[in-house]
Amino acid sequence: METIPGEARALRFEEVCYGKPVRTIDGPLHESALYGVSSVTPGIADPLRFIPASFLGNANLTSSMIDPEFAGRGALIVKAVGEGLAIMRMRYRAEAGEGEGGRQFLLSRTLLLPDVHYWHEIPPGLFSWCEQALVAQPFVFDQPSVPQTRPVELPAFQARDVNWFDNLSQRRQIQLGSAFQAITRRVGWTVSRMVAEEEKQRPAALIAADLDVISSLPRKFPLRPGESDQFILNLGLDPQLTPGAVSYFPGHRSSAIEAPDLHALRIAIIRSEENLPSETGVKHTSGSSDSLDRRIGSEPIPLKWLS
Repeated sequence: METIPGEARALRFEEVCYGKPVRTIDGPLHESALYGVSSVTPGIADPLRFIPASFLGNANLTSSMIDPEFAGRGALIVKAVGEGLAIMRMRYRAEAGEGEGGRQFLLSRTLLLPDVHYWHEIPPGLFSWCEQALVAQPFVFDQPSVPQTRPVELPAFQARDVNWFDNLSQRRQIQLGSAFQAITRRVGWTVSRMVAEEEKQRPAALIAADLDVISSLPRKFPLRPGESDQFILNLGLDPQLTPGAVSYFPGHRSSAIEAPDLHALRIAIIRSEENLPSETGVKHTSGSSDSLDRRIGSEPIPLKWLS
């Protein structure tokens, strides 16, 4: 799948929804309230791979693993799998009804974009669309359980040039460079909210926009290391559950990441202006270089801005 920045495009996803049935969209649970896959499109061979526990490595999930800032809309997790790019929105919802107190149940909606295996194949603007528009709603009992694959219209994405990059604030450049380095080195990284506060944007929206910029670069870099699945993005879920992802979890605090190689990112942006593919096999001598052969990290590397 080739993508062209500057052009709107319609995408078709496969889809899996999971949770418990409710009486009405905002109402209480139905009497037959048991967990299960509530709907799945025909292109999904094994829907249980795309429910939260399986998607997150058979984790024992609790509502405390989603940051309170994301409790309403839910966490967003993007993962590269064998079939393509999988995007999950998951949240906890009160059994008594939307916005009520008491016991909660887990629900999720997962979209699969088939045949996307390289970063440059991700449609530019996809991450921002997911962050803004993808929601998870409970299944209403007696509704159709086999949804049709619905097209999604992505707005045109304007490619970024080197002048745009040079005019960013230093901290904004560092955040974008850190995301680029975390991706190309396959190491996890947890983002600070300070940059977003300076830019007067929601942190989750700014991080999604960063990944849209990276996916717009003509870099033939595989999403997965060999046959292993790879977490790409995590907004709002405990970062320990998504090793290797670029993550945002407001409650997470720890030490600083190494300085990113902004030169490598700048060169990639220049190549995108010239419509040249980035060289993926070039080796650099610097310890902070844009190396492509580092093994995937087992733990996220948090970032703390130092005053």
